[in-house]
Amino acid sequence: MAQLTPADDERRVTISFVDKSNYYRGLLVLARRDRTIEPRERELILQFGKILDFDWRFCEAAIDDVLKNRHVTEEPVTFADRETAERFLRDGIRLALVDEKIERREFSWLRTVAQANGLTEEWLDAEIRRFRENGGSLGPADELAIQELL
Repeated sequence: MAQLTPADDERRVTISFVDKSNYYRGLLVLARRDRTIEPRERELILQFGKILDFDWRFCEAAIDDVLKNRHVTEEPVTFADRETAERFLRDGIRLALVDEKIERREFSWLRTVAQANGLTEEWLDAEIRRFRENGGSLGPADELAIQELL
């Protein structure tokens, strides 16, 4: 087992509570873009909530509420740094493709998030292609992208 270095410890605490909250809210907004939350989407969103260290009851309630809550805005989420934004978009691609297709409304919102965080549509397209070419995986261990920051 590899030993963690001080640099690894610093890297693991770089995501702020605000970014964690935006990450989770963004996944909820993305999931509701196709106007339904399928069981596999729900399971994945709950997994994100656990990784982000949110209470499971909060996560359950947020998922149950997101389709009908008009106060949850569709504004694109933004992050403190590019790395967190890239990881969010990779995890967003995974969530959008859980049903094996990205709906036009999902892609449009992901594109808006990419632009709001200084990433191009070409970058997003390349990540979607890479995900599909790797059979639904974005990494060697098939971890969720956010796990690399925590």
